[in-house]
Amino acid sequence: MNITPETKIGAFLEAHPELQEALIARVPEFAKLRNPILRRTVAKLATVEQAARVAGLPTAELVRFLRELTGETTATPGRADEIPVEDPRPEWAQPASVRSTLDADGLLAAGEHPLARTRRALLTLAPGEALQLLSPFRPEPLLEQFRQEGLPCWCEAEGMGRFRTWILKR
Repeated sequence: MNITPETKIGAFLEAHPELQEALIARVPEFAKLRNPILRRTVAKLATVEQAARVAGLPTAELVRFLRELTGETTATPGRADEIPVEDPRPEWAQPASVRSTLDADGLLAAGEHPLARTRRALLTLAPGEALQLLSPFRPEPLLEQFRQEGLPCWCEAEGMGRFRTWILKR
């Protein structure tokens, strides 16, 4: 397996299940991968680059670490290794625009995937209304999915291990 920023975390763990605990030891945020729902869903979608953002690591550092774990060459990946700077708050991301709030912890504990539930909640909103998703990690795969669908999204860190994601219905 050639580990790159585009490698899916799920594919990495399928190829190297024995390395899960070493990965968690290096990046404690990945302990969430022990959750079978996250493992089946988010890990299948999340890339190494997205996982690095969740962990607050430069992408190149995580790629190097995974390559070292597998004995693969440690050449620098071909993508930028900077952590993206959080964009300024968009005008629409204001408390007055929020019509629905979901808690990812509660959804996962109930065996539900946040992406599916977020989609259903967005259907109930009027154009110009926003949904908030509260989570213990930056939900990069969810953000990327909604952005690809043309929905404005914005995520802010609220403190250690707490993120508030805003999604605007058009």
